[in-house]
Amino acid sequence: MNTGVKQTSKTGILKARGNERMMNRATGASLVLAACMALPAVSRADAATFVVKADGKSKATFVSDAPLETMVGKSAKVSGSLSVDPADIRQTTGSFKAPVMSLRTDNDLRDEHLQGDGWLDAEKYPNIHFEITEVILGKRDSPELKSGKNRKVRVKGKFTAHGVSKPVVAEGTVSWSGKQLRVKADFTVALEDHDISVPSIVRLKVANIIAVSVDLRAVAQ
Repeated sequence: MNTGVKQTSKTGILKARGNERMMNRATGASLVLAACMALPAVSRADAATFVVKADGKSKATFVSDAPLETMVGKSAKVSGSLSVDPADIRQTTGSFKAPVMSLRTDNDLRDEHLQGDGWLDAEKYPNIHFEITEVILGKRDSPELKSGKNRKVRVKGKFTAHGVSKPVVAEGTVSWSGKQLRVKADFTVALEDHDISVPSIVRLKVANIIAVSVDLRAVAQ
């Protein structure tokens, strides 16, 4: 009788231990699954907003390289914001603008013509605007933006001038260091795409294709 009791007790203990192991494994699996499900939320939470202020630290430059004249214009009144997740820069969004009246070419009369209704028409269309629509990475490129290192990027965007929006592709670099973000990019636009016609009298002095470059300094909000 005692032997039977001991065997029954031993069997019960073994079953209890087996059940305990199964529960531990199930609990472990549940924790792993919960952690995996939480990862996207953590990634989104890491996105930060960076603000570009019209304080003269950020600049936009355009160059018209025509047969008879090269014209360079600048604006130091660029403003806007970006939302950037350093863990995945493909999720970057943002937009920027520069007032047409802020454009300067070192020639007051030319600036007046540039801002007038025959050209950019600052009164009707007060701002030139750029909106990021996509950040493109190569197949082997990591989406991570590392602190203190320059990162080459290719950005698709929507450029608006003279009330007309057109897609553009910009090539540039991004550097990030804590609360500071710097973006440099270059792209080209065609005046005719934005319904800006060059009068025949100045056609050899104003190019249809304009090279645009930006140097943006943004601070975490």
